[in-house]
Amino acid sequence: MNKADPNLPLYFVGTPKQHIEGFVASNRIIAAMFSIFGAVAVVLASVGIYGVMSFAVNQRTQEFGVRMALGARDGTILGMVLRQGVVQIGIGLMLGLGLALAITTVAGSGIQNTLFGVGARDPLTYTSVALLIAVVSLVATMVPARRATRVDPMIALRAD
Repeated sequence: MNKADPNLPLYFVGTPKQHIEGFVASNRIIAAMFSIFGAVAVVLASVGIYGVMSFAVNQRTQEFGVRMALGARDGTILGMVLRQGVVQIGIGLMLGLGLALAITTVAGSGIQNTLFGVGARDPLTYTSVALLIAVVSLVATMVPARRATRVDPMIALRAD
């Protein structure tokens, strides 16, 4: 019979599951922080786009009233506002993604170590971020655009 020496110290006491959880805990915390910061950034971006588009719609209320009084349909007004929003979103996406690509190219080796194995120029990441921003921006643009279609021409023409 083999007996273990009772005087030997024990190392790595615990189950494999506990060891794995301890090993990935710091990565999980970092991933959760990045997720929270990303969600806050998306909310701030959507509020900012909503504010800009709402301001633009308020500035053009009289114009929309005149157009509606002359026979413009809701779809025409909605299209005008959405077109303006899409142009702004497109310019912002091109500038933002271009700047992000430039930064990751310049500092690629330092960033590579912090991105959990995702490449600094990963096309899937850039595409999904662009799609997320585009969808959130279009939703934030749609609210003021719908409000522009509800302008009463008589009230808009009287407010001078």
